[in-house]
Amino acid sequence: MALGVGKGRLEEHVELLQYLVYIFNTVFFCGGATVFALGLWIRFDEDMIDYVKGLGMYHYWNGTTVIMVGAATVMINAFAACCGAFFRSAKMILLYKVMTVVTFILLLGGSAYILDNGLEQSKIYPWLQDAIREKIYQYQWDVSAKRTVDIIQEYVGCCGGYGSGDYEEIHLPIPDTCRDQVTGNQYGDSCAEVFSWYLEVRSGWISGLSICLCFLQVFAMIFAFCLWRAIKELDDEK
Repeated sequence: MALGVGKGRLEEHVELLQYLVYIFNTVFFCGGATVFALGLWIRFDEDMIDYVKGLGMYHYWNGTTVIMVGAATVMINAFAACCGAFFRSAKMILLYKVMTVVTFILLLGGSAYILDNGLEQSKIYPWLQDAIREKIYQYQWDVSAKRTVDIIQEYVGCCGGYGSGDYEEIHLPIPDTCRDQVTGNQYGDSCAEVFSWYLEVRSGWISGLSICLCFLQVFAMIFAFCLWRAIKELDDEK
């Protein structure tokens, strides 16, 4: 009788953990899909492609790619977790725990890289200053460099890598793209500063959501471990 009561409580414990795994991994699947979609937007947005290719800023996409891989793995892993919980498979739950560690590392590593290369107070700021000024030095004779600088200045609303002084240093007249098309006033902010703000919004969203997923995965690992142990106990009693 006591054995039956103990087994009944264990069954209830397993069922509760199953529901918790379902709930958490439904959230993970939706969160992973959101992060993956955001990564696609950053990676394939036409304006962003022009900026990245024009400046040779391909390293910014490295962190985005890592996060997208992590997000895709989160979605697959969430489905596997629900299957493991439904079939009460200790092996699938164990695989889920291992893959959760992998996705945690991918998301956290990708977020750290983006935050280190996609905010105003990060490595991207001085890099942009030098990259844009270098394009300005090629402004008179390189059509591609001129196009890149004009696109950034006109659409982002800025002037020069360090400022309008970049043109004065090489005795070039300040181009019309350095001026507001409505008021005619010259932009006072450098392109490195304004473009850093432009990147910061995208970097902040994708890294913030990724870090939230990492935080929630800690709790999911705890529930997965408890479920794995409970399933093992049930199997041992059979």
